[in-house]
Amino acid sequence: MSSRLDILWSPAHHDKFIVWGPDITLYEVARIKEIEKKTTFTPISSTYGATVVASQSASGVRCVDISAEPEQPEPLLALGYASGRVSLTTLKQTYDPLGLVGREFAPRYQRLCNSVSWSHMETNMLAVAMEKHRSDHCILVWDVNRGSAAADEALESTSQGSVDPMRPLAEMGLSETAHNVTWSNCSNRTLLASMNLKYIKIFDLRDLSNKAVSMTATRYCYGVCADPNSSHQLASRGENVVCLWDTRHFDRPVLSLQHPRPLAVTHLQWCPTRRNLLLSLQRDSKSLRIHDIQQASAEWKKNALDVLTATAVEAEVEEYSRRPSVLERDVTPGGSQPLVAFCCHPAHEARLLALSATGGLVDYTVCERVAVSWGAGGGLAWSGGGGGLRVLNDDLCGVVKDISHVMRRRAQTDYGLKQDLWQNADLADDDALSALWHFMALSKSLVEDGCIRNSPWKHPGVLTVLRSPGDGGYRSEIVPSLLPDMPNRRVTLYRSAERTRALQLCGWGWGWENADAGVERAEAEGTPCRAAALAAFHLRLRTALDVLARAHEPQLRVVGLALAGLSEERLWREALAAGASALPDAYLRGLLHFLAASAPAPPALHAPSAPPDLSAVLDETEMRLEDRVAFACMFLSDGKLHEYVRHTADALVQRGDLSGVLLTGAGAEGAALLQHWLDASGDVQSAALLAARCFTPELLALPHVQHWLDSYRGLLDGWRLWWARCALDTWVCGGSAAAAVRHVCVACTYCGKSVAAAAGARPRPPLARLPPPAAKMKQISSCPNCRKPLPRCAVCSLHLGTGAGGGAGGAAGGGAGGAAFPRWFSWCVACRHGGHAAHLMDWFKEHAECPVSSCNCRCSTLDPPHRL
Repeated sequence: MSSRLDILWSPAHHDKFIVWGPDITLYEVARIKEIEKKTTFTPISSTYGATVVASQSASGVRCVDISAEPEQPEPLLALGYASGRVSLTTLKQTYDPLGLVGREFAPRYQRLCNSVSWSHMETNMLAVAMEKHRSDHCILVWDVNRGSAAADEALESTSQGSVDPMRPLAEMGLSETAHNVTWSNCSNRTLLASMNLKYIKIFDLRDLSNKAVSMTATRYCYGVCADPNSSHQLASRGENVVCLWDTRHFDRPVLSLQHPRPLAVTHLQWCPTRRNLLLSLQRDSKSLRIHDIQQASAEWKKNALDVLTATAVEAEVEEYSRRPSVLERDVTPGGSQPLVAFCCHPAHEARLLALSATGGLVDYTVCERVAVSWGAGGGLAWSGGGGGLRVLNDDLCGVVKDISHVMRRRAQTDYGLKQDLWQNADLADDDALSALWHFMALSKSLVEDGCIRNSPWKHPGVLTVLRSPGDGGYRSEIVPSLLPDMPNRRVTLYRSAERTRALQLCGWGWGWENADAGVERAEAEGTPCRAAALAAFHLRLRTALDVLARAHEPQLRVVGLALAGLSEERLWREALAAGASALPDAYLRGLLHFLAASAPAPPALHAPSAPPDLSAVLDETEMRLEDRVAFACMFLSDGKLHEYVRHTADALVQRGDLSGVLLTGAGAEGAALLQHWLDASGDVQSAALLAARCFTPELLALPHVQHWLDSYRGLLDGWRLWWARCALDTWVCGGSAAAAVRHVCVACTYCGKSVAAAAGARPRPPLARLPPPAAKMKQISSCPNCRKPLPRCAVCSLHLGTGAGGGAGGAAGGGAGGAAFPRWFSWCVACRHGGHAAHLMDWFKEHAECPVSSCNCRCSTLDPPHRL
């Protein structure tokens, strides 16, 4: 009876494996949810379970291997016994198409069988390693098809019955000992063997009459195994050392990898699905060691040597290619139990089965080191197992709404670059951003129309127009008012020019004539609760009841009935306070709180000594911020209004809530709010565009704002959206008061002055002293200072010209008011010959030399071709 435990995946049946020790048990793996109910199974992972298919005693068995024959319906096992006999069997009784089940192969002299190995390339080849006998060989290679029923029929049909079916196909190692034997899966009929306690031998069996042998001497000769993905790489073990060998330089190991603990390495296997990945297991160890061989390929070496020809570099590349490096790490698939064996899955990447000393099974996937890189175009690429490179599909980025994908899609639609700010709201595809762009457009229009004056910012907020009472601010007028529809109810309004401007920023305006359109718009948008609340806040309770009566939801009509019964009775107030919190809509709750806070009208109108508590309305954070702020501007005193606005603004800035820009405006606090929002969302595009369009030059100079702009410029460059990049820089520079300093200009060859007018010079009537026909020309061909003719174009021989209006960009730069691009000046920095830009581009498409006949300058080679 065998005292060892081992585990093997079937190379031909990927859902089956065996565990052998005292017994040999065949398991079938399936998803737990697919296993039939009332079927006993062993869970090997969170999703997979193993069901016992068959089992038999392993008495006398010393070694096992599974055939890779695909025609066998069940795994075909080769069992090596203590007598040297090898028998073929399947644990589950089934149809045997090849007639191999039950066949036995025995040596001439009985001795221990140490190892059996099936060839995966020629599935009829079986190698056996045995102990030493002075008159017999220790390695026997059998052709299992010889002597079978199918083979006998073939021999009879071809009249080749002279071959003895019971003799081995090949014999090696006379009077020697073979500890283990294995086939190379990359080379035809190549056999590896560990022999005589100190040799690794490689047998070439392609020519059986002259078997070539390569060998090396080492004390780390045990468990030799060939890399399934390389024809010249193999590994062996001994003591606590793992050796890596190259069969082309077989005199010494390429690498010797020593385990940190002085325990013998008991198992060694190459990963069949991952190149250059070797796994080893020490005795009584709870973890597996993974050796990731960093091998430079021959192609890489050749390419490197072709480019790097220096002697030192060649030596470095040669050394790197000859001696690979290795990355090592430990994985613990079995938890706290020591492992006794493992086996890699033949097809599933980085998957293995581990067997603990108590017989526990663990299905484990080795996680690879993954190198991830973002592409300039927004794509995500990472290295997968086996050296593969994987790329994330852009469609998936759109599904998950990745911010980089969203920003690129917006940039392609000119988001943030439209002339009118409100046009960008439709391209944002985000409610918060859309509302922000609409507010920026509103505040800009209020500043341009003169409604808001003396603002330090281009887009002021409520805090800007509502100055603090302690800063020499305003005093509001107290206006006691009655509800027109209910004369017995009274409220106190506060009015001032500053509050009116704040209401305009909130989109309300002062008075019912300004609010009526907002109520109709809210009802048309499908928000009747908001429309009713706006009407009630403007003291139009009858309009609010009409809005609720027209609503489609029956519960809103019931609320309308409750409002219609507005009373001064205590019972009504208590019922209103109890029922308000149960309403699903924040505007309805705010409406009821407002009506409950309104006091009954006294006989004489005067300001109440104790103002009503409206905090319940202002605390309804589900209401829009502009509605809550506008409500506060109408019903709170100066001190309470400033306190509420200041406290709300601070909270929104810390949260990075875009709605807070209503309070801060596009000022310093607005920049801080955008920074907090950017940290949470990653939308550097919107932050940069808002800064470029709405910030003052002082704010644009802030370091974090410059970082936004530089980051978005880098994104646009990576996406090759040059027009958007140019438009962004135009908006940024357009807000700067300082004009760009001119560094290069075209000078007249006679007077030496610039042929373009000085920057900022007053335009004079063009060509006043020239005859009338010349005055109608859009181009002038003479110096504006000395009236001498300008140089001629080297291609068309006409005088070069500049825009009739002059200006900074007329001659050398050709700005918006200068000449069209085909008429721009262009010249060679080497020979100083030039001409019209369009003519030179056409010339250098077919020529390399200067168009001037007496000049041999190769102007077109001074710049890369893609810059011409």
